[in-house]
Amino acid sequence: VACLAVFIVACGVRLLTWHETRAEVGKVQTVVTAGYKRDARFLLEGGISSLFSRMSPLATPDSLGHPPGYPVLLALIFKLRGGESDLRVQLFQIFCDALACVLLCLIVAELLSVSTALVAGLLAAVSPQLAWNSVLLLPDSLAALPILCAVYLIARATSHARAKTRPPFASMFLAGALIGVSCWLRANALLLAPLVAVFIFFTFFTEARARRLRLAASLVAGAVVVVGVLTVRNAVVFRAFVPVSLGAGQTLLEGIGDYDPDARFGIPATDIEIMRQEARAASRPDYNETLLGADGIARERQRLARGLRVIGAHPVWFASVMLRRAASMLRMERARRVSDATGVGLLQRLFITALFLPLAIVGAFLLARSRDRRTLALLLAVPAYYLCFQSVFHTEYRYTLALNFSLFALAAVALTRLGGALWQKLSKT
Repeated sequence: VACLAVFIVACGVRLLTWHETRAEVGKVQTVVTAGYKRDARFLLEGGISSLFSRMSPLATPDSLGHPPGYPVLLALIFKLRGGESDLRVQLFQIFCDALACVLLCLIVAELLSVSTALVAGLLAAVSPQLAWNSVLLLPDSLAALPILCAVYLIARATSHARAKTRPPFASMFLAGALIGVSCWLRANALLLAPLVAVFIFFTFFTEARARRLRLAASLVAGAVVVVGVLTVRNAVVFRAFVPVSLGAGQTLLEGIGDYDPDARFGIPATDIEIMRQEARAASRPDYNETLLGADGIARERQRLARGLRVIGAHPVWFASVMLRRAASMLRMERARRVSDATGVGLLQRLFITALFLPLAIVGAFLLARSRDRRTLALLLAVPAYYLCFQSVFHTEYRYTLALNFSLFALAAVALTRLGGALWQKLSKT
């Protein structure tokens, strides 16, 4: 019943968001969206095999700017529905994002209580940040769903560990594979599986050391198998080692430029400025056209090397950049809300950093005080990953949407426990 309520509310809020913002969505990341649709058309024309062909239009460095998962999904939707339709894509994303809210509810119910799970699910369902990103023609909201599926499988596995039943190696492998699926949509979660594997090893205390190692290895193996398909594809088509996609060098430089307003390192903070600078330095006017089109793989490696030189020369400064960027990830996006006339908009006014960040901190404190370390570790695993690894690169709010689900879970812990304590106090009076 709780899951059904969360799903209905989540769908309703997202449909309202779509209805009120459908004229605005097409103005967001138009170049990126056009690139995804272009690659989807190539897949429709050449079939999935064109993804692995050197003669395909997809065999250009430009197509390596993003993983191919979203174009594959778009091509599938377009083929099943007989033509391109932004509406069908948005409805699919709305459905998936509502499922993500339900998964959060299931995760919290597995780890804590149904009441806390219901509150967490409803917070995610009403969130204007999640609702807005779910209607954009981008893969960011979709990438969070397989991560939540993986966390749910791991949460179930902790129950097996407590009950001392047979270790769920297959579930761990599937959890890793789901993290790999997320990487097909966005590359940001590339190192998430190894970090979660460390969590498994140090929290499954009821298992013998050898079994913990096998559980952690099963998780990593699942991710490696799914991501490995992309790595092999890139090696065959481009004859280069590219684990998922290109862009790490670009975002590393832009991340440095973001926090260098005086330009003392001479590193640009935007795509266009990077292209212009490289074109001038190499006397290659064609570098002005795209980030990856001409010598894209070599240019990306040069960008990485350049960024690492700056980091090596200024480690303390860059550590401060990482801390500031990590702190920025905890700020809630000023997303487009629905109108107050619906009533939902009034609730969405409450989704601000000044309210939810303290609630999440209180929730984490309460879990730590109750010595529920395994639950706390699992709820903090995904945020810890993004705060540690994504803080190295230029970051936008939509890159770290999976982090928000954990924050809502911790906020729900604070709300339910503080609400329960208040109720008991009022009952006695």
